[in-house]
Amino acid sequence: MEIFAANKQWSTRPEDERYTSIEDMHAAAVGYRNAARERDSVPVATLSVQPVNGDVQLVGRGGLPVRISNWAFGQLAQRVSAPAAYLRTLPAELAAQNINHGLRAKVAGAADATLSLLFHVGNAGSALMLRALTTDRYERVWNSEITERLLSLKVDGWDVARPDIRAQDDRVPLYVSDHDMFAFIRHSGYTVAEQGNGNGLQRGFIVSNSEVGASKLRLMRFLYREMCGNHIIWGAENVSEIALRHVGNIRGRLGAWDTEIRQYLNSSASDDEAMISRAQRKTIAGTKDEVLDALFGKRSAAGLSRRALEAGYDAVVPDEDGSPNSVWGFVQGLTRHSQTLPYADDRTAIDKAAGKLLTAF
Repeated sequence: MEIFAANKQWSTRPEDERYTSIEDMHAAAVGYRNAARERDSVPVATLSVQPVNGDVQLVGRGGLPVRISNWAFGQLAQRVSAPAAYLRTLPAELAAQNINHGLRAKVAGAADATLSLLFHVGNAGSALMLRALTTDRYERVWNSEITERLLSLKVDGWDVARPDIRAQDDRVPLYVSDHDMFAFIRHSGYTVAEQGNGNGLQRGFIVSNSEVGASKLRLMRFLYREMCGNHIIWGAENVSEIALRHVGNIRGRLGAWDTEIRQYLNSSASDDEAMISRAQRKTIAGTKDEVLDALFGKRSAAGLSRRALEAGYDAVVPDEDGSPNSVWGFVQGLTRHSQTLPYADDRTAIDKAAGKLLTAF
């Protein structure tokens, strides 16, 4: 299968969000955190907005207007049940009237309603900007906490992944902004032998996070053949993912995240090679119908429908994947099928099921 997550970042990120080393990326993430100020449990009744020089700005209990980032404006619009895209088309005066109406309605519906606010402080403590507006259930994990973990892995041979073929420039898949972070990391000296692939498979993982509520904390790990110059990851195998929502005791659940990484780092190449060889040799059943019958309803299939299983079987390319009747071939077909689906959640569900099937036989 191919993974396009790094390619999407490569093709869309502005230059000021790109970094060439984990050290520089971490320094930037720390800078964003140091310039941040949090205000928890802010009563909605104390908030309003007003037009200022053609812009909608937030006004709190102190009465001073504060600029609102594009992302925070979308969050504010969501809180007052108004379409952000439409509000952005309105004159500032009219947009402010709509938002204030929504804020008053929210207070009328729950007088004790509160929100958590994240501000960015400009130079010399001036020029505040609202970066994020979330509910009090939101639990923030700073991007710098993740980049710090990445730094600690360098002593074990892990560093930013670099193109293996058709390098177009010196860009690498490391990104951080006031919005989120993304990193694709590989082990510089780790190769898993694979039948029919003289270069072997590399071990890598992608980690992403948003400290303003834009996305979950995600860890995707996999083996892969190579990454090209536009950061498409080719020949990915054994893909699995952990995704943590920023609610509840996420810091307690970060232990599972750390454990997943450590287990991944400490496993040997021979373990992966044995798993691949076993999956290539193991036949699920003799015919297509027998394969589908054997897998449908199996716990390791993670609830995939028979239609999804059949699509995976039909997607197998025997010359590259092996027989669709084998565990290895069928798993490759599932991951090929997942890449044809338009929605990330559907792709992830199938890739997770493929990873479970790989180790179930």
